[in-house]
Amino acid sequence: MVDRADGADVSIGGQAFTTYGRPSKTFAEGRICGEPSCETLLSIYNESEFCYQHDSGAAPRLRGRKSA
Repeated sequence: MVDRADGADVSIGGQAFTTYGRPSKTFAEGRICGEPSCETLLSIYNESEFCYQHDSGAAPRLRGRKSA
């Protein structure tokens, strides 16, 4: 929207921005951390079998070759 001098809003056209593309990938509900002494319930968005505290913390390689 653009404000005119008299205070009225005027549309400049175009589509409304309603989504962010494809939906987030989800995993099964009710999963528990794979660490034997941990009973943390994992988020449906957590791909790992471990909670944040017990995850290895290795970042995924998104592009390019693995460096030696």
